[in-house]
Amino acid sequence: MPTTALPRTVRTGLASLVVAAALTGLATLPAQANEFTDMATLAKSQNGNGPCAGGGYDNGLNQNNSCDGHGGQSHAWCADFVGWVWSHYNVQGQSVLTDAAASFYQYGQKYGTLSSTPHVGDAVVYGYTNGWAQHVALVTGVSDGVVTITGGNQGHSVNPEGMVSTNSTTSYRVGDAPWGQRISGYISPKLQQATPPRVTLSGATGTVSGVANLTATTSAGTYDVASVQYYVDGEAVSGKITKAPYAYDLDTSAFPDGKHIVSAEVTDVNGNTGASRSQIITSNGEATSTFHADFNGDGKGDIAVLYDYGQEADGTFHTGLWTYLSNGSGFNQPVKVWDNVSANAGSWNWDRSKVTTGDFNGDGKDDVGILYNNGEQSDGGYKTALWTLTSTGTGFTGPSKKWDNVTAGTGSWNWNRSKVTTGDFNGDGKDDVGILYNNGEQSDGGYKTALWTLTSTGTDFANPSKKWDNVSANFGSWNWDRSKMVAGDFGGDGKTDIGVLYDNGEQADGGYKTALWTFSSTGTDFANPSKKWDNVSANIGSWNWDRSKVTSGDFNGDGKADVGVLYDNGQTEDSRNKSALWTFTSTGSDFANPSRKWESGTGSWNADTSKLTAGDFDGDGKTDVGVLYGYGRQDDGTNRTGLWKFSSTGTGFNAPVMSWDSAAGFGSWNWKASKLG
Repeated sequence: MPTTALPRTVRTGLASLVVAAALTGLATLPAQANEFTDMATLAKSQNGNGPCAGGGYDNGLNQNNSCDGHGGQSHAWCADFVGWVWSHYNVQGQSVLTDAAASFYQYGQKYGTLSSTPHVGDAVVYGYTNGWAQHVALVTGVSDGVVTITGGNQGHSVNPEGMVSTNSTTSYRVGDAPWGQRISGYISPKLQQATPPRVTLSGATGTVSGVANLTATTSAGTYDVASVQYYVDGEAVSGKITKAPYAYDLDTSAFPDGKHIVSAEVTDVNGNTGASRSQIITSNGEATSTFHADFNGDGKGDIAVLYDYGQEADGTFHTGLWTYLSNGSGFNQPVKVWDNVSANAGSWNWDRSKVTTGDFNGDGKDDVGILYNNGEQSDGGYKTALWTLTSTGTGFTGPSKKWDNVTAGTGSWNWNRSKVTTGDFNGDGKDDVGILYNNGEQSDGGYKTALWTLTSTGTDFANPSKKWDNVSANFGSWNWDRSKMVAGDFGGDGKTDIGVLYDNGEQADGGYKTALWTFSSTGTDFANPSKKWDNVSANIGSWNWDRSKVTSGDFNGDGKADVGVLYDNGQTEDSRNKSALWTFTSTGSDFANPSRKWESGTGSWNADTSKLTAGDFDGDGKTDVGVLYGYGRQDDGTNRTGLWKFSSTGTGFNAPVMSWDSAAGFGSWNWKASKLG
C-alpha cells in the first residue's frame, strides 16, 4: 500500500534517517501542501517550450539565462528550469543553487532535504558523483506506484529535441535508471513560512577588475535582519556580516577572467533567507599560458604552478611554487620548490600575483617571473613590481625584485590593467617581459591600449619601454578587455612576436565575430598590428571569443609558432560538456584557417575548468598542449585536480592522456588555487 507523506516540516527534520531507509512505498501529498502542487502545475504549464520561453528560464536569482548565446542554448538548461520553478515560491537558501544539476543535490545535503522518497515539488537528480550530475528535473506527480517528472532540456523518446516535457515511470527508486540515467536522490525545497527579508546587492555590475566593494541594502520581513553573506558562483566567499552596509571587499583577481554570478543572501533572526544576484565579468589580465618552460635544461618542457594556501593565523598570506618536471612520457609528481612561509620571506599574496616563465638570464634553464600588485599608494597612484625566481637546474632561488614603478620613478602602474607574457623580443637569447596595458576609455568614447616591454639584461631588466599604442599610431579604438594575448615567433625569424585574439562581439545576424592579430617584432620595436584572420571574412560561421582559451607553440615543428584554441561547445542534453582543440597554423607571413584537431565526442570535457599551457613535453621538437583540469570538491571533502597532455603528432594531436591525478594518492589539490606557469 502507498504510504502517506509526512508534513514537510517534519520530513525535513527526519531527512538523514529517510535517505538511509529502504524505499517501501510512494508518498502522497497532504491536502494542505498547496505550494507543492502549484509548483507541479507551473512546471507542466511549460510543456513544449524551448530554452528561450519567456526570455529564458532565468529566475533572476541564481541561474544563468537559458537564452545566452550558442543558438539560444549556451548550456544544458535543466537546472535553470527547476530553479526557475522554485524561485516562484518562498524557498530558503537559493544562493547555493547554480546552473549545474549537481547544485540541487548539494542543496539537499546542506539543508537536510535529500531523500530516497519522491514527493511532488522535489528536484530529482540523476547521475550525481563527486560534485557533478547528469540531469535534474521536478517531480510533478506521485500516485499508485507511478512517479511523474517534468524537466527542461529533456530528450526522451517522445521528445528528442530537448524541450520541456512531462514523463511518467514506475522505475523511481534511487539507483534505477528509467531514462538511461541513474536516479541519485530526491531533494525537497525547504519552504519558509514567514515572509523573508529582502536584500539589494550593490558594487557588482558589468566588467570589474581588482577589488569590488560590495554592499547590501536590506529590509525586514516577518523578523528582523540578522546578517548578509556573499556568494560567487554558488559558493560562500564571505562570512556572515552583521552590520549595515554589510561591506565586503571582493578580490576579483581570485577568480578566472570571465563571467561570474555574485549573490547576496540575507538571513533573519529565525533563519529565513532572501537573496539577490548580479552577473559580473572579471577582467584582471589573467595570464594566458604560452610558456614552453624547461626548468632543468633537459630539452623537455615542464610546468609550474603558483599555489594559494590562503591566509595564516597571523595575517600572513601563504603562497607556494610547485613544478611538474617532464619525464618524456608524462610528468613526475609535483615538487614544491619554494614557499614564502618556509623561506621566512614574509607575506606573499597569491591573488596579487600574475605568473609567467622565461629564460631571463639566457643559461638554457627557464625561470619564473611574477608581476606583483602592491596596490594603491597614499598619493593615489598604483605600485606594481616584477620579481623573478631563478632556476638552478635542481631548484629555484628565492624571489628577487627586478623592477617597481615607484622606485624607478616611472609614475603609476596599475597591476589590474596589465596582461603579461614573455618572449625573446629582440632575439638576443634572453627572454623579456611584455605587458599589454589598459589605458581605458578616452574622451571620444574610444579605448586606448598600449604594448610595453621590459628588456632583460641577463641580470636585471631595463625600465619598461612603450612599443605601441593605438592612439599614437592613429589606429582607432582598441579595447584591452576584448584582447587575449599570446607570444610566439610566428615569422620564424628568431624574434618573438605578440598575438591577440580579439572580440568583435555579437553581429546583427546573432553570430559572433573574432579576429586574430599579430604585432611583429622588429628587434627594437613592434610593427602595427596586422589582422591575420577573422571568422566573418573567412566565412566559417560564428566564433565566440568568450568560449576560446588561447595558447601558442610550434605544433608542427616547422620553426614557426602557431596559435591553439581550446573551444567551449557548450553542453549536451545529459550535461556532458563539449570542447574542441583548434590550431591556426602559421605560414610565416599569415595563418591558415583554424583546423579542428580534437573534440571531446561522446566524453565530457569542461573548458571552463581547464587551464591551458603548451610546451615540448616529450622533447621531439613539436609543441604539445597541457591542461590542468579541475574536478572540484569531492564527496570526501578533498579537491581533485588532473594534469592532461595532448601530444602533437605534427599534423594533429593524440587524444589527451592524464599524466597526473591528485586523487591517486597525492591528497587534496585545489584547481582554483592554482596559477599555471
